[in-house]
Amino acid sequence: MDAFTLKKVEFDAIRRILARFCSTSLGQSLARRIGASRNPQIVRRWLAETTQMVQAVREVGLPPFGGVTDIIEPVSLAHPGGGAAGEDFAAIAACLEGAANVKSYLNALAESFDSLRALAGGIGEFGEEIKAIRSIVAPDGQILDEASHRLAQVRRETVATAQHVRDVIYGYLHQSEVAKLLQNATVTLHGDRYVLPVKAENRGRLPGVVHRASNTGATVFVEPNACVELNNRLSDLYEDERREIQRLLNQLGLRIQGRAQEIVLSLHRLAQIDLLSAKGQYAYQFEMTCPEVSEHGPLELTQARHPQLIEQAYQQEQAGVAAEKRLSVVPIDVRLGQDFDLLVVTGSNTGGKTVALKTVALMALMAQSGMHIPAQRGAMLPVFRDIFIDVGDEQSLQQSLSTFGAHIKRIRYILGRADRSSLVLLDELGAGTDPDEGGAIGQAILDELREIGCVGMISTHLSVLKAYAINHDRVDNASVEFDTRTLSPTYHLRIGTPGESHAISVAAHLGLSKRTISRARGYLRDQGEQFRKAIRATGAVKRSAEAARAESVAAQLAAETQQESYQAKLADLHRLRVEFETWLAMLPELKPGDPVAVPSLGKPGTLVRLELHKQIAVVDCDHIQVEVPLKELMPELGQDQIRREINDLRRQILEEARGTEHARQEAERLRQTYHHSLQQQKERARQFDAWLSSVAGMKPGDEVPIAQKPGKGRLVKVDLPGLKVTVATDEGELELALQDMYPQTGPFARKQARPTHTDPRQRPGRKDQPIPRRKTDSKAAKASRQALLLTQPGEQVYVVPFNKTATLIRLNKDKAQAVVQSGIFEMELPLADLEPVSKGG
Repeated sequence: MDAFTLKKVEFDAIRRILARFCSTSLGQSLARRIGASRNPQIVRRWLAETTQMVQAVREVGLPPFGGVTDIIEPVSLAHPGGGAAGEDFAAIAACLEGAANVKSYLNALAESFDSLRALAGGIGEFGEEIKAIRSIVAPDGQILDEASHRLAQVRRETVATAQHVRDVIYGYLHQSEVAKLLQNATVTLHGDRYVLPVKAENRGRLPGVVHRASNTGATVFVEPNACVELNNRLSDLYEDERREIQRLLNQLGLRIQGRAQEIVLSLHRLAQIDLLSAKGQYAYQFEMTCPEVSEHGPLELTQARHPQLIEQAYQQEQAGVAAEKRLSVVPIDVRLGQDFDLLVVTGSNTGGKTVALKTVALMALMAQSGMHIPAQRGAMLPVFRDIFIDVGDEQSLQQSLSTFGAHIKRIRYILGRADRSSLVLLDELGAGTDPDEGGAIGQAILDELREIGCVGMISTHLSVLKAYAINHDRVDNASVEFDTRTLSPTYHLRIGTPGESHAISVAAHLGLSKRTISRARGYLRDQGEQFRKAIRATGAVKRSAEAARAESVAAQLAAETQQESYQAKLADLHRLRVEFETWLAMLPELKPGDPVAVPSLGKPGTLVRLELHKQIAVVDCDHIQVEVPLKELMPELGQDQIRREINDLRRQILEEARGTEHARQEAERLRQTYHHSLQQQKERARQFDAWLSSVAGMKPGDEVPIAQKPGKGRLVKVDLPGLKVTVATDEGELELALQDMYPQTGPFARKQARPTHTDPRQRPGRKDQPIPRRKTDSKAAKASRQALLLTQPGEQVYVVPFNKTATLIRLNKDKAQAVVQSGIFEMELPLADLEPVSKGG
């Protein structure tokens, strides 16, 4: 994976957390180097192993890693002349015993833990080596007396000789003529030899060998002649012991050397198992889930939480920080690769845009490293060939690059290496330079990413990139919520709705004058009103679609949970059936005198005899013989309760299935409504651009189309500040609003635009032509007018000339007119051109 990305998303912090859960230094070393795989099969295998380990930790407990240490160096020394000491062999034996315990733990798991059981095959059998070491070396590294007959004999002689030496030399202390020669009445060891501290002036008065003098020269240490031979014998015995010990260790070294490679391979497998155990503990402690991975599938994360923020909150909890003062980890919902590939994320500063990008990157890296992720069940992730991120200020003084230049250099690197199997995350695209030029470059970069075909998230403050997401396929907007009341971010990510920077609100809160704020809002209205109208027109329906989609996902998860519970109950019932059949098989083997339980009597009894032809048993209860039906001897295993629970679950599953299907259908309906609305917005934007182009090029004397009868005229005068024009027609001069020029739709449009969709309310066979107005005095027209007068602002009405629906803004009953909004346009129309929309659609 890209090293810059790993550094910027702080993947090392995840490695350190994982290492904390390891039991051995072997596993810790592996955890600190863990990396992501690009191979989907390997990723699936790793995740399956982690899933089984989580279950094993929950049901059985942790693998027993006691005694397992890094013994690679002791093993390398364990050969004749290699210098391995008893402590080295003791460590080897302890580690091999620990390895045997781990192997036994894995082999004892149920057959359903097949992935974990398979790992046991990588740990060798070292029983003979352990036995050989334990027969020679004690757990503390000392060589046992019984390691060999020769060693035991030498040590017995050494003890006896040492005692003889002590008896002799301590005898000198009791001789008065000797005691007065000594500096003090003590015995000292010089190497392996016992000596007496003689005053220097008495040197030579005690026959023996002088071994050394004190630092002051006032004392000499003398070995009496009577002890010399004994000390010589003792030194020889010590040497014999050392030679015998070395012989025994060389013997062990030969045995270990023959299997050194197998031991090292077993250590590597133990490290992998310890790492896997750490993954399981990490996932279990923080309630992580296993994502579904695919080669080129979509990315979908629900309730994804940044793992480092989870860790910070956990550390605060461990430190005793009050719950209300702890870090609040806000989850996010993200998807890519389904109805869009690129997500443009906008919102205020410090609103969580960068955290959202890093969260997605870490989810992918963790999954491809075989770790479960902190997200809701049902998470889906493709296996990315690479993950690229551009985030932070990478200004380089040595290369004289500005912040903007450093970002461009990084983006150039990304565009040169990304492919359709890449995840691209760009933070603050287009920032650091002139907004117009930055926006242009940003759009060009988005074009490149669309051509590459990768998925990605792009954060920005530029409105032109928000508009890009509306006007281009496979691109959508998202925003990080901002509480305008408290002027603080909520960190919730909302797909489908672009955010605002809220700079003016923040500036007002920080004390900028009301006059300045008012002017700023005016400029903002002038610059972006059309765009914000388009956003408002699609925002509500998009939010409804996203909410319905979330409800559909939640319903699906609930249904899956119910199904899993149902399967577990069926397994319980099967187990009880097996137990009952076992009891039936044992029934004929009952003998008189065997204890039996009689539930109907509420007491135990003793079997007298079985009368199988009568299906009864004669039981002695308190010295009274009672005939009991065999079925009363049947143990109560809980079958009835299990069956009741299964029936309840069946009913719940059916209800969940109906609810899930309803939620899915509603989500699909709202999704289609949203895309229908989005297509309308794109068509309105195209029409608006065409209208602006036409208006910009008009000049007096031109023949121009107009939105009123007779549909065209000659331009006489243009009043752009007043948004008015004067047009000469066959019926005289008309003063028209600027918006009545160059109509893009309607009966007077130069070329009737074909609809980009099929509206269910369109009349059959009339898709390409406006429907003529009906007579205003007809019975149908009067009924329609009456229904329109009862329509409330905000409800939908049908615009007959344009073959489409619009939103009612207000009614003017006196003038028999209505103002409606369609897309970004507001229109004033006669009531005769409108029809009510039935509540049923």
